[in-house]
Amino acid sequence: MRPPRNIAPAAARRRELLVDVTLGLVLAVAAIIVAAGVGVVGFFALLAALALVPWYLLDGRHRRARRRRLDGVRRR
Repeated sequence: MRPPRNIAPAAARRRELLVDVTLGLVLAVAAIIVAAGVGVVGFFALLAALALVPWYLLDGRHRRARRRRLDGVRRR
């Protein structure tokens, strides 16, 4: 369906403004939804990183210490 061709210039500007505002609102809502999703995922990723990084560092330290102990036992 096409809009009528013979409309006043002021009405055409209002119609264009309405389309622009509507598209702007749709984009804003989409951006807020995506940002909220990224925020939730980021929050849980931060919690996982705060739990996994110390565990990884402690595990690496434990492996190095174990390797040193085993190397000392083998050399005797």
